[in-house]
Amino acid sequence: MAAPDSVPVLRRLPSARTIGLTVGAGRAAIGAIFLAAPVSSVRLLGLDTATATRVTWLARMTAARDGVLGAGTLVSSARREGAGGWLLAGSVSDAVDAVVLVAALRDGKVRGRRAQAITAGAIGAALAAAAAAVDVVRHG
Repeated sequence: MAAPDSVPVLRRLPSARTIGLTVGAGRAAIGAIFLAAPVSSVRLLGLDTATATRVTWLARMTAARDGVLGAGTLVSSARREGAGGWLLAGSVSDAVDAVVLVAALRDGKVRGRRAQAITAGAIGAALAAAAAAVDVVRHG
């Protein structure tokens, strides 16, 4: 496999620490927003208000998960200690979210451009966190 320095596109990627800080902060913020405003947050997926109100408990569970994963990723990346595990856990979480959201979009359970953008964001976050986790494991 080519070294990152020999592949031009890889030289331009942010460092694993930068990705960890960004993903961690973003995930913690999303968790806080979903916890504070679960109905509005779930409505972004194209759900009506009544359905969003019925699933506030699920939004809050997801918010807690994202908040903890985000805080762990953020702190471990800032300290440069143990970030690989947090990044990998977040990557798996985002990948599962993306698979579930793709199925929900396909089945019409969620709809709209915002739901598509959130799905794309989950895919991007999963890939970025996975790449950063690999980098942390390889290079410390």
